[in-house]
Amino acid sequence: MRGAIFAAAAIPLGIILWLVIWNLGVVASVVAWAVAAAAAKLYAIGAGNPSRRGAWAILVVTVVTLVLAFLGGMWLDMVHQFGGSPLEALVDGDSWSIFGENLANNSELWQEYTTSILSALLFGALGCFFTLRKLFAATTRA
Repeated sequence: MRGAIFAAAAIPLGIILWLVIWNLGVVASVVAWAVAAAAAKLYAIGAGNPSRRGAWAILVVTVVTLVLAFLGGMWLDMVHQFGGSPLEALVDGDSWSIFGENLANNSELWQEYTTSILSALLFGALGCFFTLRKLFAATTRA
């Protein structure tokens, strides 16, 4: 459990890295690799070498980070579209309600992001595949 908590620290770091790269107009596999590697390193600091359960925890941290990061990129696009400051929008309840409303009820939004979602899935899987495969191969069942 302690290792998973340490590994979870990779989530905000991965989201920030994703948003920086997203702001440049790119979806990069390096973020998935960095998150998986950072989560594995942080897990090891917290609990030692990961067991099979630990490897699954690292996989979950990686997937959760990428999903939240993609949603964060969509949110950042919305903020830029309205011409606001990301820091101001972060604490503005109205921007979050507009974002939530669009996520839930705007099918055009999802159609517009389909290519980006598929690219993120592909590059995310490519980015973390070898790191996670090596991690799972090195673990014991526990």
